[in-house]
Amino acid sequence: MTRAWGLGALLFATVASAQPQWWTAGPLELQSGDAEGVAVGSRGKLFLAPRLAPVARPVGAGNPAHVWAAVADAAGNVFLGTGPDGRIVRVSPAGQQTVHFTTREPLVTALALLPSGELLAGTAPEGRIYRIGPDGRGAVWCETKARYVWSIVAARDGSVFAGTGEQGIIYRIDRTGTPTPFFDGDDAHVVALAPLPDGGLLAGGAGRGLVYRIGADGVGRVVHDDDLPEARAVMAERDGSIVAAFVAPPEPDRRPPAVRIQVAGGAAVAGGGDAVVDIDERSGGTTLQGVIEGLPSDAQEASARTRGRVVRIAPDGTVTEIWKSIGDAPYALAADPAGRPIVGLGEPARLIRLEAGGDSSLLATLPEGQVTALVRGERTIVAATSNPASVYRLERDTADSGTFTARAVDAGGTAVWGTLRFDVDGDAGRVEFSTRTGNTAEPDGTWSGWSSPLTEAGGSRIPSPEGRFLQWRVRIFGGAGGAVDDATVSYDTANRPPALRDFRIEPAVRATSGKVNFRWSAFDLDGDAVAVDIQVRRTSSPAWTSAVRVDPPAPKPGEPVPEIDPAWKDGRATWDVATIEEGTYEVRAVASDGASNAAGVGKDVTVGLPSTIVVDRTPPDLRPRRVGAVVEVLVEDAGSGVVRFEVLADGRTLFAPRPVDGVLDGASESFRLSAEEAGGPRMLRAIDAAGNVTESPVPAP
Repeated sequence: MTRAWGLGALLFATVASAQPQWWTAGPLELQSGDAEGVAVGSRGKLFLAPRLAPVARPVGAGNPAHVWAAVADAAGNVFLGTGPDGRIVRVSPAGQQTVHFTTREPLVTALALLPSGELLAGTAPEGRIYRIGPDGRGAVWCETKARYVWSIVAARDGSVFAGTGEQGIIYRIDRTGTPTPFFDGDDAHVVALAPLPDGGLLAGGAGRGLVYRIGADGVGRVVHDDDLPEARAVMAERDGSIVAAFVAPPEPDRRPPAVRIQVAGGAAVAGGGDAVVDIDERSGGTTLQGVIEGLPSDAQEASARTRGRVVRIAPDGTVTEIWKSIGDAPYALAADPAGRPIVGLGEPARLIRLEAGGDSSLLATLPEGQVTALVRGERTIVAATSNPASVYRLERDTADSGTFTARAVDAGGTAVWGTLRFDVDGDAGRVEFSTRTGNTAEPDGTWSGWSSPLTEAGGSRIPSPEGRFLQWRVRIFGGAGGAVDDATVSYDTANRPPALRDFRIEPAVRATSGKVNFRWSAFDLDGDAVAVDIQVRRTSSPAWTSAVRVDPPAPKPGEPVPEIDPAWKDGRATWDVATIEEGTYEVRAVASDGASNAAGVGKDVTVGLPSTIVVDRTPPDLRPRRVGAVVEVLVEDAGSGVVRFEVLADGRTLFAPRPVDGVLDGASESFRLSAEEAGGPRMLRAIDAAGNVTESPVPAP
């Protein structure tokens, strides 16, 4: 069994396979591992992540399910705008929770902190803004007359901007709480606002997915029009670039396709699922017009492939996609102290960091549903989650140590586990791998315990016992920004037989006088090279003999051995019967993986043709005779049978008479030609199933 997935070859004495298999967890597989203090790069690197500490998990004050907005004050207190009870929850740095204020509306959808320490809270669905003092007392400050207040930004001059819906208007609100329309975009909702150093605003819309840059005078322009309908979060970077996160709604469950048929001149009839549609021909229509409902269009299929994306818009207007996902939705954005975008994702709640060069790093996977708000502080980023509501603090410094546990490797059968190897880039500190094995897909009490540490990057012998599944765990201690990469394990399982399907003659024939072409598809679960031997035997003989054999190509000297791909592969072979004794033969194909295994370990699988094949090189016996004006013809072929009889003139077939019994299907057939059919200088031709031909002139009168 061979699979060239790894770094080399290792021979085991306890099993008979010639070479091992290697397995390396890819970047996507690592993303689903269990990380504690370890980040997972999009290229599969593992390194210590920033410290992540739960501040309040879950938030119990008021039992909110959803956090719509969050802000933090200079003392480290976090204020959460929640729903569905319209509360603002205050979480102290120590995690103490209190209901700071309760609004009349069910949703607190936007928060902003004023220099005075007062809090502004936008609500839905009445579109009010409350002004709340540090003591938790407050009242309605502004009636926007909009239905939703989605975002609030406090400007340096004391003005307040509010992004609203359903008209998509940004209001400027003076110190008295009086709103004045500042900007009216083309989206139905303005769900994100961010201040710019020049006094302007960035705005993200929902409905069309537009990103706006708006000057201090209220004049704005669209800087990006995305395919996804909602610009959920926007932020400005130090160099003047804009980062925007877009989301699409989750794809609904598709209803089964239904057919709707319009009968011309009649009423429409429809059916779906297992329904049967009957067409009443009495409607007078003879033309059916139909559509299949429930099947997505090409445009729908393309959009369904993207749930969320993040783009960077350069000062010159160039747009670069820096992250995309078909399953994760980006709900929040913030910059870490180094200026790198941190993205809060949903389903499940995760934190990722967008790196230079288009890479991303998964910093943490949280037990909640979504990360819906991110608040940047001096040295920390506060992450607020929904379903349920919780609060976490992401520190600037990395953890002292961390652990990453990969998903279990499935060998497909009981395996002997060989070596674990890995690479270290830079100073990753002390790196310790451990392994455990078992025979259930999910580790349970029947699995072995974790092994002693494996520390040799070049290869450590895996001490875990035999088992179908293996799981590895790595612990990283200290280090100065290094990473662990390409963790690879080798293993060997008991050999499994190859598989053979679609063994056939192509084109299909039941007799031959020259060559027979065979086709098939072969597969080996272990990725072994498969040889196929076509064997034949006379129906009267018990012994099979090899007719033609197809061996896998051997590597040429000086060339690297190619990786063996465990996939179905088409095969062909030609059997030349020129020197084969005539007769009826059974045919079978024997597939073997013996060349890839130790002596006596290879396995064979046999597949036979459903019918026999006749080898016939003797042409038919054609005997015409004239009886008066009529010509009677007897054609016999004991080998493969007569399949065609023709009358020719000047080398051209005039017609093919039917036999006397009406069906041309026997080893002996009689034909009768009338005086008109047998008239003139004509030839007779008989052909058997093997393609042998006999010709004879029509007897003269």
